[in-house]
Amino acid sequence: MNAFKKPTFFIFCFFLATLCIVLSTSATRADEKIIVVASTSWTGAIAEAAGADEVRILAPFELKHPPEYDYRPSDISQLRFARLLVYGGYEPFVKKLAVAAGLPREKMIVIVTSNDPDNLKKQARFLAEKMGTQKREATWEKAMDRALADIQQQAQKNKTSRKRVLVQKYQLPFVKWLGFDVIGVFSADELSPNKVMEYAMMKPDMVIDNFHNPQGKPIAEITKCDYVALINFPSANARSLIGLLKENATRLGVLNNQHP
Repeated sequence: MNAFKKPTFFIFCFFLATLCIVLSTSATRADEKIIVVASTSWTGAIAEAAGADEVRILAPFELKHPPEYDYRPSDISQLRFARLLVYGGYEPFVKKLAVAAGLPREKMIVIVTSNDPDNLKKQARFLAEKMGTQKREATWEKAMDRALADIQQQAQKNKTSRKRVLVQKYQLPFVKWLGFDVIGVFSADELSPNKVMEYAMMKPDMVIDNFHNPQGKPIAEITKCDYVALINFPSANARSLIGLLKENATRLGVLNNQHP
């Protein structure tokens, strides 16, 4: 009977030792994986560009104005194992979620959300430094620079500098970068009839609005000019920063739908 128990005991010990090694390895891998929770698809795309292994986006892609998202109790579980919670500073639900989850303040990182290409690269570098993913970010930045060079080349071919445009202020950085002749900038607030007429008298070739909070359509209707609404937040069809910029360039006629 002792002869039977002895090998059984050793087998049991071996099993326990193996289990401990597996659990230890799993825990280490979980610790090494860089998980970022992002308030919206915009901050999420920047975190992805910065080199995060996994990005969990809170506000759904289909929301027209993602900052108005109201967090759900189930979102608390999204913060599990997260290295950082990244947001733009204008999403009321983020601080409520952080309080409910008991998230340490040092894990909450605010970044600047503006689709100026230089700013996007700057924010990606900033997050990469926080996560230690500078090499991944540098690889992304090379791809970004190639895409930007292509977009600017197409903008020059399309003679954007000859197009007089009125722009909603949150779309101004990208529109200026493309070289359009910006003759006026309107706010995100509702335009009064007097303001609409004032802008209409400027006779723009195009009104460039913000899809998420449009105000400029009445101007285009009066002047009979082109009207385009650009997106700030990556969509289900353009989830990355590069995809977002290409999508907006296509809407403006700088790129065509067949452009790679």
